[in-house]
Amino acid sequence: MLDIFTKEGLIAFIYTLPALLISLSIHEYAHAWAAYKLGDISQKLRDRLTLDPFKHIDPFGFLCIALFGVGWGRPVMIDGRNFKDRAKGTMLTALAGPVSNILLAIVLTIVLKILFVTGLLSDNTTNQIVALLVNMLKITIQFNVIFGIFNMIPLPPFDGSKVLFYFLPQRFRGVMYTLERYSFIIILVIFCTDIASIVISPAYSLVIKFLNFIL
Repeated sequence: MLDIFTKEGLIAFIYTLPALLISLSIHEYAHAWAAYKLGDISQKLRDRLTLDPFKHIDPFGFLCIALFGVGWGRPVMIDGRNFKDRAKGTMLTALAGPVSNILLAIVLTIVLKILFVTGLLSDNTTNQIVALLVNMLKITIQFNVIFGIFNMIPLPPFDGSKVLFYFLPQRFRGVMYTLERYSFIIILVIFCTDIASIVISPAYSLVIKFLNFIL
């Protein structure tokens, strides 16, 4: 959690802001792009087919990120009637966000590896600008891993719930509908406790180990 009401916390938040905006923009753009490719042209009309972070920021969600370290972007609203297969289209659109974050983390890790191998970057550099670039790349990688895993939590309103819903047998889907009615309470509980950390830490560690293996 970043305490933005202290000088150190505010500096840390500003320092991580570029990584945060990149991760959030990629995530929401991927939702819009997937929906558009699957037939939902409303994404273009809503101006969501862009990497402009200001098109994807939810003020309250962004405030939660600043205050609590976790939050959300402006949700991509889809019209499932435009999909040939509504259930599958909804699932794939939801899955696109987290997958895009993990893929970006892998791509940036490979870029970092290439820069290290070629000698253009070094962990031991004394050049402050180069050191800043290395740290920013690492932070962006970490943010994308966290975004990807966090959004795959299989509870409403997270993307993972829509993916799980697609694969659930019909007789169990009523449970997901019930949970969806209490999504706001679920968010409060997750934000006010260590549940998010407990849930995503094992998966986060596994993905980071894989990325470290690449490096």
